[in-house]
Amino acid sequence: MLALPLTRVAGEATIEAAPGVSAGDATALLHRMVDVNDKLHTYTAKVTLDIKMMSFPYLSPELTGVVYYKQPNKRAVVFDTVPLLAEQAKKVYPKIDDAADWSRLYSITAMSVENGATLFRLIPRKNGRVEHLDVSVDDATGTIKSYTWTYKDGGFVSFDQTFEVIEGNYLPEKLSGHVELPSYKANVTSEMSNYKLNVAIADSVFVEK
Repeated sequence: MLALPLTRVAGEATIEAAPGVSAGDATALLHRMVDVNDKLHTYTAKVTLDIKMMSFPYLSPELTGVVYYKQPNKRAVVFDTVPLLAEQAKKVYPKIDDAADWSRLYSITAMSVENGATLFRLIPRKNGRVEHLDVSVDDATGTIKSYTWTYKDGGFVSFDQTFEVIEGNYLPEKLSGHVELPSYKANVTSEMSNYKLNVAIADSVFVEK
């Protein structure tokens, strides 16, 4: 999941905790995550995506486009490029489910607390390709610092991200990471800018073409 702003959907999460980690503190942090950007309803932003493929066909495109977000959980990325490159870009553009949905989609364990961040391990409730997802959350802001998907085939996708604060909202500024899958390997950097907040966005933008 590009880690876009989180929605405020109610729902109690049952969180397990590793030894030495407070389940109560982890639960409180998850609640703070749900409340991040509580007055943000929509946004658009310019996105620049730099992909350096390390497997065939060894392309290194730099793509531009627009990111769209609409509460509660609608997201779309439209790249200004030919369909083939756009599809390649979508393979590596990170997405993550809203914290409000974690308890429904995953079993949650607080693994550690270190350097002002809590590491959550999310194990999908539904069987699929993902073995688990590790998410590092800033204890002070409730924003996601990094996340790593580990796949059952031995592959992984890992990203770090930074935020900027606009009108009191925490919005992704830069993401950098690596994709290591059996059929696809790449280093990826994404930067977002020119945010427009709480603007009208047609629902048709989010329909898969």
